[in-house]
Amino acid sequence: MFQLTRRGLLAGLAGTAAMSGLGRDAFAQDAPYVINTYGGRWEKFWRSQLLPKFEPMLGRPAKLDIGLGNGWVSTFRAAGKDKPPFDVLMTNERYAVMLRSEGIFAPMPAAKVSNLADVYPMARYKGDVAVTGIVSPIGIAYRTDLIKTPPKTWRELWDPKFKGQLGFYSVNNSLAVMFLMLAGKLFGKGEYDLDTGFKKLAELKPFPQVDFSGAMAPLLTQGQVAIAPIDFAEAVALQQKGVPIATVVPEDGVLMFDQSFNVTANAGDKEASYKYIDFMLSPEVQLLLAKEFFTAPTNRKVKVPDELKAAIPVSGDDISKIVTFDWDYVAKNRSVMLDRWSKEI
Repeated sequence: MFQLTRRGLLAGLAGTAAMSGLGRDAFAQDAPYVINTYGGRWEKFWRSQLLPKFEPMLGRPAKLDIGLGNGWVSTFRAAGKDKPPFDVLMTNERYAVMLRSEGIFAPMPAAKVSNLADVYPMARYKGDVAVTGIVSPIGIAYRTDLIKTPPKTWRELWDPKFKGQLGFYSVNNSLAVMFLMLAGKLFGKGEYDLDTGFKKLAELKPFPQVDFSGAMAPLLTQGQVAIAPIDFAEAVALQQKGVPIATVVPEDGVLMFDQSFNVTANAGDKEASYKYIDFMLSPEVQLLLAKEFFTAPTNRKVKVPDELKAAIPVSGDDISKIVTFDWDYVAKNRSVMLDRWSKEI
């Protein structure tokens, strides 16, 4: 019969402790590397185009975590800072900034992500705490059969002739928050002038509110909405379906849906994480994203092909003209914005 001596017990505990000390790093090399993305076309694109290219570079399988920004925030918070559910989070900056303020993420060393050197300045964060890897420019879409004289600027949406024809977003969508702060810039003291922003948005009522640009598309298709802020990619999809849609690149600034890439402070495999971000920033992948989603490449080495320029009207050096916002401020004032939106908009 095996007898466990005190010396043997201590040795066993020491060995267990040593293995625990290796933590996630000890097992990460054998486990699939988790990559998050969205459902639908995004999931299909990651599975068919990106994973087959990245897995050989990684040297092991990768699996997808399909979700949305608010869900990932909840997942990371529930897991705790020391045990992040996966190592790199790709999400809209509106959500990323919440976790960044809680110390969930850490800067990425530029030497480990070589393509950072070729990223446009507007996409590179101070101290490399994150990087914008995907930019979906936002302008104005309108029904050519319903709007005969389209606006040239965001300001013109307040023209009485567009009253009752506008489609808009709920405060759950980052575009609604951007537009609120844009109104403060256009008509008030700046993006922090929420009083002016809410006042001006209220002047645009009545309008239907949707949560996603994908939900705006049916309203434009059916003619329930004649004009709306929308990302150009969504407008192109409508045009390809035969909907009489045209777009405007506003003279007073283009907005964007962004996807920032963030490395967790306690990533189990930081080397794999740096490889993944470098892969996503590479000219090859940036061009693939542009062709699939009509996004503006953030790597300056990528030139948008002529056949895509109509679908991606803002690219190259012009992306520096995209209007950006203080998402730290949004995170700190989120409850105020939600409360006022429910009462005033």
